[in-house]
Amino acid sequence: MANVYTFTLTGDVELQAVLRSAQLNAPKAVAQAIYEEAQVIFAKSQVLVPVDTSALRGSGDVSAIQGSGQGVYVDIYYGGPAAPYALYVHEIIGNYHKAPTQAKYLE
Repeated sequence: MANVYTFTLTGDVELQAVLRSAQLNAPKAVAQAIYEEAQVIFAKSQVLVPVDTSALRGSGDVSAIQGSGQGVYVDIYYGGPAAPYALYVHEIIGNYHKAPTQAKYLE
């Protein structure tokens, strides 16, 4: 859950100090919020990803926070060596999946 910051200012020196602090802390807070939201999206995709051998479901994950001062991101992914057919399964449209699984499980 995101942190909430409250403060009271009594002058311009205090305002400058608060802005400097926010400048230092904001990137870390934003990165954490992106990671937490990625975890929520991944959990929803785990319900939707088709299961035959469980290799595809087991190949999914959320990467660590990546990036720099220019921006941060995380990857939510399925596939890799454990399930090279992830893209194929993701794109199959029709009556091939048993509910609640579906194509487009991570979109």
